[in-house]
Amino acid sequence: MQAKLPLLVQHVVAGILLSSMLAGCSMSLGPIADSTGAPPPQATLSMTDAGVNGLTPETGYGPKAIAAAMPGYSIETIEAAGESGTQWTYAAFQNGLQMVQIFKGSGGKIGVVHGVGEAIAGPNGERLGMTFAQSRLPRSACRVGKSLWRGMAICKAANTNKITLVFAISEYRGPFNSLPPSSQLQKATLQRILWTP
Repeated sequence: MQAKLPLLVQHVVAGILLSSMLAGCSMSLGPIADSTGAPPPQATLSMTDAGVNGLTPETGYGPKAIAAAMPGYSIETIEAAGESGTQWTYAAFQNGLQMVQIFKGSGGKIGVVHGVGEAIAGPNGERLGMTFAQSRLPRSACRVGKSLWRGMAICKAANTNKITLVFAISEYRGPFNSLPPSSQLQKATLQRILWTP
């Protein structure tokens, strides 16, 4: 397996920072902008219950099958973090930017896919960096994360069965066995969009 050391280091550092920092209807979600006020880039991949563009429950787990399902993307081996730990898996890159991480499923097929690129859109228009308040999800749609995602809010996307949203709660210091007060949860930011076949 080949991995670019800077990319591996980048993922490990990002995972450590997130875990240390943190211990519903289909409708317009309002403007989503970064800290400078710039809008996110145009979405090039969409995640719905059906899959992630060309990735479906029938996609084989391997670089050739994933590349065939995602023409125009380069497929590389990386070490990525899920809720319960890290593992070697595949990532799809577009113009040098990582867009999705594809984890191994059963029966030789792909498993959960993590949307990690800025050009990913969720089924209701969700974009990375948006706040929990912008998602308009009820608190009841969420549970508190554990292990590597300790203190994060893991939420079911509105009107879906297979999409999960992972929100980071900045400066949350616990307790980690429950979600934070609403005032903090509303400011949580979307870090990942997950599709589970």
